[in-house]
Amino acid sequence: MIIKNEYQENALLLYQGALTVNLISILGNHLRILINDDFKGLQKIFKIFVELSQNVSSYSDEKREVNNDVFCGVGWVSVQETDTHYRVSTGNVIKPGDGPKLIRYCQDINSLSEENLKKLKREIRSEAMVRDIGAHIGLIHTCLLSGNKLDYIVAEEPGSRLSFTLTTRINKEPL
Repeated sequence: MIIKNEYQENALLLYQGALTVNLISILGNHLRILINDDFKGLQKIFKIFVELSQNVSSYSDEKREVNNDVFCGVGWVSVQETDTHYRVSTGNVIKPGDGPKLIRYCQDINSLSEENLKKLKREIRSEAMVRDIGAHIGLIHTCLLSGNKLDYIVAEEPGSRLSFTLTTRINKEPL
C-alpha cells in the first residue's frame, strides 16, 4: 500500500509497517515530544493516534508475525500539522466484506450530533459483551475527541484487495 503525498506533507510523524503495541507506545511518546506547546491538542492527538493505530494493528487484513504465533496488522499512520489544525490518518488493507460495513459506520457516525454520538457509544458499550464491537466504538470515540467528521476512503488495491484510509482533523486552539 503506497502512502499518498497528501498524507506525507507537513508530517510530524509518518510510519509504514507492522504496528505492534510496543511500537504504538514508542511513536505515541515521540509525538509528546514533538507537540509540547499545545497540551490540550496533544491529549486529543495522542488518544486518536493510539486508537486509530490500534485499529490498524487489530483489523488490518495484512498481518506480520512479530513473535512466535503473535501477529499484528500492517499499515501506515501519519500525523500532520498545518497552521490551523492537526491531521491523524491511517491506512491499511481490509477484508472485502469489511468495506461496506466501514463505510456504513463512518456515514452513520458523521450524520450524528455530539449528543447522539455519546448516546450511541453508551449503547454499543452496553452490548460489548454480547457481540464484537470491533472498530465501531473506536471510530465513534475518534469523532467525539476530534470534534470533526471522519474522512474515509475505501478503495480497490492491486490484487483485488481493498484499502481503508481514515483521517480526522483536530483544530488548534486560537492563540
